[in-house]
Amino acid sequence: MVWENRVFLTGYEQSRGIVACLDWKSGRRLWERTVEVTRLERKSKPNDPASSTPAADQTGIYVLFSAFGLVAFSHDGQERWRRPLEPFSPPHGMASSPVLAAGSVVIVADQVSDSYIAAFEAASGQPRWKTPRPNLVGGYATPVLHGTDILTGGPMEMVAYAADTGERRWSIPKMGVMPIASPICVGNRIYVYNDAVPPFEQLTVQMKADGNGDGKISPDEFPDPSFKEAVRAIDRVYGNGDGAVDKEEWDGALKLMRTMNSLVAGDIDGQHSKERWRTTKMLTDTASPLLYRGLLYLVKNGGLLTTVDPESGEILRQDRIPGVEGSVFASPVAADGKLFILNESGKLAVLQAGRDWRVLAVNDLAENCYATPAIAEGVIVVRSEGALWAFQNRDRR
Repeated sequence: MVWENRVFLTGYEQSRGIVACLDWKSGRRLWERTVEVTRLERKSKPNDPASSTPAADQTGIYVLFSAFGLVAFSHDGQERWRRPLEPFSPPHGMASSPVLAAGSVVIVADQVSDSYIAAFEAASGQPRWKTPRPNLVGGYATPVLHGTDILTGGPMEMVAYAADTGERRWSIPKMGVMPIASPICVGNRIYVYNDAVPPFEQLTVQMKADGNGDGKISPDEFPDPSFKEAVRAIDRVYGNGDGAVDKEEWDGALKLMRTMNSLVAGDIDGQHSKERWRTTKMLTDTASPLLYRGLLYLVKNGGLLTTVDPESGEILRQDRIPGVEGSVFASPVAADGKLFILNESGKLAVLQAGRDWRVLAVNDLAENCYATPAIAEGVIVVRSEGALWAFQNRDRR
């Protein structure tokens, strides 16, 4: 997170959450603070207890450690307040980041049970409101702001909440069950995408969910306790209600869910939204969509880049980015007429933006990368597993 002349980072080591502040110009470390975590929570790679990006304002920064809760610091590193929170239970760990709205720090906890969106006073950390959300299998999307509303993807829908009260305002229905990519909102247009649950075979083979080999998954034999409620929910909503799910029930539910697993464009009009178009083709995996200079860009695992007309949803081009194979967790970013796309193994592709985009360079950082790069003042900052990199065009130095 970049704020004015400083870069704020979080990390995790043993039982400590780490907050570091660096000088934007030089990278010099200005201060570092630690927060002792109070519990261990299950995480799936690439998540860890410091996956959430800090939020910042003129007063300070606000950090969410999933194994503890919220902590606020001043810009010079003085702790202002802390707010321990109950354990989170998304199946793959907490990945949503806090946002600031109406004088509050807002977090979204989409879990297999007891999901909610909540606001805490930025000045003191005191709770302001908490609104329950539907439960199914969890979610990982960071909310965005539109005027006085907070917009966030959720199981089966995209919902807008009033920032000052948490009141539900409007929604876009028929969405997938597992929001991973964050929505993007430009003016009164929103683009939102939800993912779906994995197929039965992946659960039984890769995750060894069918412990007794009877061809069914029951809550008690599922290796991940946080998935127990998801199994019950799918059996209750899509199965025969016998307390377990077999391949036919699970994949049948998945087939129905996939009809809702869509990228949707909507127009916001006051307290309502109207769907403009919807597509189920060439969706992303983890990376959020990018709207830049009149085109919508979607990046999929394997380095597949899709260019979409944001007005109609028409697919204009689909092609692979040479040298950027493998998984992509970071979202694409853009500046100066260029796209920057980073894959898990540390390949950073620089593309000339446009309908007929072309690759200008592919740089190899030779370290795994999961975080979305930040761009400010002509500098792109990239975080890898072992370093923080800052790149600038030679002509601007």
